[in-house]
Amino acid sequence: MTESNKWKSKLLSSSVPMEYEVAQLLVSNGFSVNSEFSYSRNDAGVLKDFSIDLLATQYITSDIDNILAVTELLVECKYRHYNNIWLFFEDTNEGEMSPFTLGHTIRAIDDFSWKFFPANCTTSFDEAATFCMKGVEIDTSNGNVYDSEIKYGLMQLQYGLPRLITDRVSFEIKHSENENNPFFFCPILLTTSRILVANPGTSIRMVEKADSLDDFSKPKPWVVVHSDLTPEFERHRQMECKSLSMLVHDEWVKVLDAERAAKGEYEFLLPSKRCAALSDPPGRKLFEFFSQTIICSLEHFPTLLKDIQKVTKLGANSYVSQKKYRVL
Repeated sequence: MTESNKWKSKLLSSSVPMEYEVAQLLVSNGFSVNSEFSYSRNDAGVLKDFSIDLLATQYITSDIDNILAVTELLVECKYRHYNNIWLFFEDTNEGEMSPFTLGHTIRAIDDFSWKFFPANCTTSFDEAATFCMKGVEIDTSNGNVYDSEIKYGLMQLQYGLPRLITDRVSFEIKHSENENNPFFFCPILLTTSRILVANPGTSIRMVEKADSLDDFSKPKPWVVVHSDLTPEFERHRQMECKSLSMLVHDEWVKVLDAERAAKGEYEFLLPSKRCAALSDPPGRKLFEFFSQTIICSLEHFPTLLKDIQKVTKLGANSYVSQKKYRVL
């Protein structure tokens, strides 16, 4: 590359052109977009500001333009050189031993609303998903293998979720029945790299004998990964959600509690209880809110968006009058 063209590489590496391309795609699919979704985080004893590239919001409406639900996507963009490949390894656990839960990738949150989503209304998305425990980035031009960009992107998204939830709950919960909306949300890590998933049964010997990554892996448009909730994250969650503690004994919230209880809601899922759980010191880990993230290759993002919109629109158009069992 000539000296005069080095700016191209540096500009692309900043991920700003990628963010702009993704923002345009989101808007063309009916989302409104805000850049630099910020949150505060304790970093080595110092409170610092961090940000996620994009927050995309879509209002799902009825045929007469009444708002039925809200979808919010947190999107972090990672521009990588096209020689780089992201290789993931599937979850080897079976059934209930897996840390993954169907319905926890696209979160359907009706806990703070007068309305009820159908039971397990987003599980169809996860039933078709590839669940992975770990991923690495491989630079095929020099053979380097590392995982720092993947880990950092996942951490950024996870740490942004408590503020996202707090903002949405605080906005919706004090509205009347006709103006209060349940919501969906999902964190997405986008990469320009190709995504590969190692075949079941992959071993050290298979890797040693391989001439290329394709010998023991297959391409995937996106995968879903699990992130544990560390003690540091739990402290962060409490800090970001602390304003919800003010709603626990709010008279309006008590009315909503009574309405949902009368329709069959579990006591621990009543709005006041959920606000308390989110704002309380670390205790029961709220995996349903914070544990699962989509990692998607940029070329497949349009298809992913359509799949998300299909699932959320169906859920929003299928309210039920009574609470029914939903996996937690």
